[in-house]
Amino acid sequence: MTPAPADPVPVPRPASSPAASGVPAHRAPSGLVIAGATFALFLVWSHTFLAFEVLLAPKSGPAPFDWLGLTVARFSPVTILCAAWCFGVKRRESIAIVRAHPGRLLLCGALAVPVYNAALYYGMEHHVAGPIASLLTTLSPLYLLILGTVALKERLTWRKGIGLALGLTGVVLIAKGKAPTGAGFALPVVVLALAPLAWSVHTFLSKPMTRTHSPVLWTYLALVTGGLPLLLVLPFHGGPQIAALGTTGVLLLAYLALFATIGGFALWTWLLKYLPASTVGLTIFLNPPLTTAGKWVLSRVRPDAFTFSITPLEWVGGAVSLVGVAVAVLGRRRV
Repeated sequence: MTPAPADPVPVPRPASSPAASGVPAHRAPSGLVIAGATFALFLVWSHTFLAFEVLLAPKSGPAPFDWLGLTVARFSPVTILCAAWCFGVKRRESIAIVRAHPGRLLLCGALAVPVYNAALYYGMEHHVAGPIASLLTTLSPLYLLILGTVALKERLTWRKGIGLALGLTGVVLIAKGKAPTGAGFALPVVVLALAPLAWSVHTFLSKPMTRTHSPVLWTYLALVTGGLPLLLVLPFHGGPQIAALGTTGVLLLAYLALFATIGGFALWTWLLKYLPASTVGLTIFLNPPLTTAGKWVLSRVRPDAFTFSITPLEWVGGAVSLVGVAVAVLGRRRV
C-alpha cells in the first residue's frame, strides 16, 4: 500500500496540522533506532503465538480459554487502562479525535480488537501451530497491496497478480497439511488467514491519522473503541476464566495485555508515522523465524509443554506464501 494521495492543491489546513492537533514537530529518529524498535516489537509479538498455544490449545490438560474468552480477557484490562490514559491524561486531544473521526475510529477499533483476535484465536484453538499462525500473518503486505489497488486505484501488475495467486495457494497447502485425511481443519486455517486482512485494513486506515495526531493516542483510542463491547461480555465469558487461572496463566495474560498490546500496538503505529504502511508491513516477515526459533528452543527446554511438529506440506505451503509475498512486494519499484 502507498500513503493516501495528497490534496491536488496544497492549501493551509490549520485544523489538521501537527501543531493544531497537539503533536509537536520532532526530528525523525535514526535508522538504527527504527531498526532496533522494529526488532524489539517483533521479538515480543512473535512469542505471543506461543502464549496463545498454552492458553488455547495446551499440550496436555484442558485449555484455560476458548477464542472468545481469550479475546475478552486480554482486551478488557487493556480497554480500561487505555481509556483512563486517553480521557484522564489526554482528555482534550482524545475528545477532539473522537469528534473528528468517529467512523474511522470505530472501524479501526473493531478490526484491531475483536475481528483480528477472534479470527487468530479461533484458528489456534483448533490446533493451528504457533509457527504456522505467525507465518500466515505475513499475508499482511499482500493484503496491503490489494488495498492499494482497490482503494487507491493503483495498477494491478503481473507481479501483484502472481503474488496473490501464490499467497492463496500457500494458504490452501497449509490447510491441506492440517487436514491430511479430511477437511475438518481446513476451516480454522482459512479463518486465521482473515486475521492479517483485518490488520491490514486497520493499518491502511490508521496511516493517515499518524500525520496529524499522536500515533500512541490514536492507537489507544482505537483499542478503547474496539474493546468497550468486550467489557459487557466479561462477567459471563472471560472473567470466570481469569479467576480460575494459575500463576503461569496470569503471567502470560499480563504479557499479552501489557507488553504485546499496550506497548506493541503503540510502537507499531509509531513506526507508521515514519515509514510507509507497505514498508512497515514488510517487517511482519520477522514473525515466522522468531516464532519458529522460540518454539524449537522451548520444545527442548520444556518438552512437557511444547511439541515442535510441523508437517512437510505445511512447510511447503508456508514457503509458497512467502515467495508470493516476495514476488508482489519486494520486486516493486521504490519511490
